[in-house]
Amino acid sequence: MTELEKLNARLEAIEQAITATMHAASVDRKMGHDKHLSGHFTKALTELDALKNGIKALIVRHEAIGR
Repeated sequence: MTELEKLNARLEAIEQAITATMHAASVDRKMGHDKHLSGHFTKALTELDALKNGIKALIVRHEAIGR
């Protein structure tokens, strides 16, 4: 498995984690009859989004530079 394939696999896993977290946040909000998402879910989504952006930057760098 090349480095680029590993980065793409990490990106896919992060995107799946974001989707699962968004689903869990939605279910939690609906079951709690809340108007807004819990702060815990918001924090988790923010951190996952930052990680996703970092991995995307690494992929671009790897494709441009080759390492």
